[in-house]
Amino acid sequence: MSDNDRPALQRAWPIICQLITLLQARTRGLSPHRTNPPLWPILQLTRVAESLMRRWLVLKACVEGWPDVRIGREPNASSTPTQAGVDGHKDHPPRFRLTEPLPRMPVWVWQPETETAPAGLCLQYGTGGVQPTGLSRSTAPDPRHLIRRCAALSDVMAHPDQHIRRMARWLARAAARRKTGPGRPDPFSIGFAPGVSKHQKRRDPERQEMLSWLDRLAREAVDRGASP
Repeated sequence: MSDNDRPALQRAWPIICQLITLLQARTRGLSPHRTNPPLWPILQLTRVAESLMRRWLVLKACVEGWPDVRIGREPNASSTPTQAGVDGHKDHPPRFRLTEPLPRMPVWVWQPETETAPAGLCLQYGTGGVQPTGLSRSTAPDPRHLIRRCAALSDVMAHPDQHIRRMARWLARAAARRKTGPGRPDPFSIGFAPGVSKHQKRRDPERQEMLSWLDRLAREAVDRGASP
């Protein structure tokens, strides 16, 4: 364990909770059926909150230690107690995603001829597949998606110990897989953490500096492995 691990955990948690509380206020009242405030600033805050929370969970799991687990898929169950809905089914809150999505890679796709452009190859962004035509990278975020992501973050804030155990089990399984073959080395995306921005560093230096610090400590903790 690094000497900076515990101070980082103690310092980051109030900042993360404050950011999630801000997101709860920003997403309250959002609806796809009426005019909403600009959603891109909310999306940026959501990315920062998710990146901070994910790195905090990784660092906390490494400090507390990983369990001995078998290689297998974690049951798809909610981390919080469930309540029966009006129809008798249990309502599960959105689960916080433990891993970051793979980076969007540029791909060449065939663009059919249109009234304004001839047919030919064009460069689009995706994960290796072809994007549906007519989509734009500037399309406004779906408010329902932002609400679900905020709810998942709120669940982690309300039940951190359960999500720390989830992350510890994920890290333990990933470490076990690497002993027998190739496997994903850590839950982070390649390159900079989502939410890192030069523009945001000028507007929000405290959270951006905390994100860069936690990112470095969490990656080093994964490389070291669980604390004995």
